[in-house]
Amino acid sequence: MAGIYIHIPFCVKKCFYCDFYSIEKLSLQEKFVNYLTKEIKIFSDIHPYNKNIDSVFFGGGTPSLLTAVELELIINSLKNNFNISTNAEWTIESNPGTLTFENLREYLDLGINRISIGVQSFVESELKFLRRIHTSSEAYNSIQEAKKAGFKNLNIDIIFSIPEQTLESLNQTLDAIQELKPQHISAYSLIYEKGTPLFEAYKRNEIQKIDDDTDAELYEFLSKYLIKLGYEHYEVSNFAINGFKCNHNLNYWNGGDYFGFGPSAHSFFNNKRYWNFKSLNKYFEKIDDYQLPVEDSEILSSENILNERIMLGLRAEGLDLNQIGTEFHIDLEKKCNPIIEEWIKNDFAFWKNNKLRLNYKGYSICNTLINNIVNLI
Repeated sequence: MAGIYIHIPFCVKKCFYCDFYSIEKLSLQEKFVNYLTKEIKIFSDIHPYNKNIDSVFFGGGTPSLLTAVELELIINSLKNNFNISTNAEWTIESNPGTLTFENLREYLDLGINRISIGVQSFVESELKFLRRIHTSSEAYNSIQEAKKAGFKNLNIDIIFSIPEQTLESLNQTLDAIQELKPQHISAYSLIYEKGTPLFEAYKRNEIQKIDDDTDAELYEFLSKYLIKLGYEHYEVSNFAINGFKCNHNLNYWNGGDYFGFGPSAHSFFNNKRYWNFKSLNKYFEKIDDYQLPVEDSEILSSENILNERIMLGLRAEGLDLNQIGTEFHIDLEKKCNPIIEEWIKNDFAFWKNNKLRLNYKGYSICNTLINNIVNLI
């Protein structure tokens, strides 16, 4: 598998907690799209890629701010420079405050067959804390409109461990999800990233962070709730009904090639990782010189790749110790057997289809568990 990520860096208003590269200068959208198509062409000239592309993901920022004409220009550029599979997954991220029924129909007409809606919460006080531009009723209506427009593959993003969040308020959000029946849910614990207004407010003691025990309790509650509804907990932060796992993310987690376009976007192919400048001006400048806007890159050693395979496998659909052992010439099962037995005894992990998988208890401490194995090798 291989995928493409397109970073659209525009937002109506930057969220309180967000550390992704974004700007509020919407007047630059048209110019940016023009340069983005140039970047795609330059990349194709320098790194021609003949394998099929199985997923395309428009992230940001707020990709749903783009007009249908702008999206079509980008899509045509991708199709002209890559072999996009006929059954590829095309995802667009969106915010409820930027969606209309007309937009949604246009996305479908362009071939976008999956939409991810950044709801974050259905509780008004939590949305206000996060400085979201939509209300819970607008979020609800956007999801209903997406279904009405014809989307059959819909993801809802939610955030938990918001200050003062309780099991009762989280339950309110999960009850709305139960009613709306999306095919996929991504659930993330609120992260206090340096440089964000959220982090600065926390440093000034204006915000009381949820403690680790409460965070784990909220995570367990939402995991059990969604599993009971029939969702598979197939990665630390992701839940899907049968047949609707996110192919784009699966490609990341399985170590597939991916190509990122736009400022701050990352790429990985030929065991090398690249990342673009987090500056639109620098991005424009490099493309004007017919150069890729790559800030830096790194070659991954076999040890790096092994560690990433372990990390990504345990975070997602499990670790095939025999397969990895054969690939990297290491008896991983023998080295790790004592610690794996301890995990299973403590109900952190289980075996399924010859893969070692974590359950929600294991997921909640997955970084510790991953370090335990990596340190043994």
